[in-house]
Amino acid sequence: MHEVNNRLEALTNLIFQAKMLSASPRQSIEYLDEADSQLRSLGEITSRSLAFVRVDHGTKEIDLVALATTALRLHQHRISMKRINVQTRCSEVALAFVNRGEIFQVVTNLLLNAIDALPHSGSLHVRVAVRAPNVILTIADNGNGIPESMRRTLFDSFKTNKADGNGLGLWVVREIVNGHGGNVRYRTSSVHGKSGTIFRVALPMQKVE
Repeated sequence: MHEVNNRLEALTNLIFQAKMLSASPRQSIEYLDEADSQLRSLGEITSRSLAFVRVDHGTKEIDLVALATTALRLHQHRISMKRINVQTRCSEVALAFVNRGEIFQVVTNLLLNAIDALPHSGSLHVRVAVRAPNVILTIADNGNGIPESMRRTLFDSFKTNKADGNGLGLWVVREIVNGHGGNVRYRTSSVHGKSGTIFRVALPMQKVE
């Protein structure tokens, strides 16, 4: 349900933005195309849930810079509400062989975790870089850091410190990234004045057989 809610929130934002840009048909079409993509991803999630298996739709070459930019745009309202300072540092293009819907899910989960962890007027850093043979996605925040008690089981299912969370977000992130032949790592600190969390996702540039 957490993943379904993410897609529903994205769809709500896209439809709202498409309506607001009625005077700009080209931009509206871009938002509606992304809404169509989100609906397809929602269908994949429900199919996996019903069958209780991971559906393998194969991979193709995707620009992770464009994907991260889309994810940031979809959650712009939440970012603006907290007056978060977003800083991006990306290659012009960073191509990796991935399932777009699944990696979009990874980026969204990590972004929402960072946004939730940030105080009002906090800082969010998003970086995408090519480090052959991988593309590296980094999402960092200067929130309070992950509690010591959560760190050893951070990627376990049903582990969360959020009142309304279900503890599946990071478990899903790890399963998807590992399934792509990549890896996800993190560093965190709760030291006053130096607190925050960094997640680093490495995804292969070449197709994994």
